[in-house]
Amino acid sequence: MKILLLEDDQPTSEFLADTLTTHRYAVDAIADGAIGLDLASRWPYDLLIVDWLLPTLDGLEVCRRLRALGSRTPILMLTVKASSDDIVAGLDAGADDYLTKTCDAPQLLARVRALLRRSSATTPVLSWGKLCLDPALTQVTYDRQPIPCRPKEYELLELFLRSPQRLLTRSAIIDHLWPMADTPVEGSVTNLIKDLRQRLRAAGLTTSPIETVYGLGYRLKEAPQTAPESDIAPAEDELNLPSPRLDQVMQQATQRFRASLEQRLAILDGAIQALEAGTLSPQQRQLATSEAHQLAGGLGLFGYAQASAVAEAIELLLRSAQPHQLQAQLGHHLELLKRSLVMSASEEEVAVGHTSP
Repeated sequence: MKILLLEDDQPTSEFLADTLTTHRYAVDAIADGAIGLDLASRWPYDLLIVDWLLPTLDGLEVCRRLRALGSRTPILMLTVKASSDDIVAGLDAGADDYLTKTCDAPQLLARVRALLRRSSATTPVLSWGKLCLDPALTQVTYDRQPIPCRPKEYELLELFLRSPQRLLTRSAIIDHLWPMADTPVEGSVTNLIKDLRQRLRAAGLTTSPIETVYGLGYRLKEAPQTAPESDIAPAEDELNLPSPRLDQVMQQATQRFRASLEQRLAILDGAIQALEAGTLSPQQRQLATSEAHQLAGGLGLFGYAQASAVAEAIELLLRSAQPHQLQAQLGHHLELLKRSLVMSASEEEVAVGHTSP
């Protein structure tokens, strides 16, 4: 499944893209609303994840224009804006779901799975005879026995199972399975088809589910007349425990985000210094506003809820306050933000101490 992510904050975008890629989604990450709209109107994405405030064209307008073009691609709006009016505006603009950046990764992934289920005519567990693919567990089984697949093998099988009547050309498969930055040659599709067939044959399938239509592409064969084994009960630990890979992605992304905080706070400090000196230009104020917005979203996503709220208040000040109000309140709010970050770091150290042997 292929997802278009529209997010202009680089640490947040990297974290979201890594999280989704870990769960076997192909992701194109774009930081500009107009470019995202163009891509979404031209390419067969299965889902869009859209931030509200984007350069060139904001997320609301992206949603409105896509729906005006007749696009039915599911859209998840993921933003720091959390008021009731904001949620209503996002949904009325055409978003199918709305999620604030204070959510955790498992909730985001669950929303993604739910939207993909709603947009598909297939059942939650995809099957071809005794061959089953469970998107919720990213697990393939044959006759109830797990088949360990490489990520691209899994994605290819899911594509065929979700498109049972469709002839898929090599270029169509590439468009669905690879991000634009990693587009392979068409020969890679031939090799991937071969690898998947070998994988399934080794698992016990005597007939490949994939048919070659020479000169045109591939399609899923008609399923054998065998009752599908779709009632697979996931193990309790599979339902309740986060995967080690997801933990690793979150830790790495959090470390990168923390490393960027000093530089990002320096932009706000610079705005305050210019404000006090009477030299704050409209461009510098706009840069600080954008940084506060991105900071609010990133802090919420990485678990700093209180600091995120303060950063959002700073954004609102920079966006709408008169100069005398800005000078009176901006420094105070920035100190609150820094204290919130220090308190969050102290709480984490205490938590680590309590869990250490």
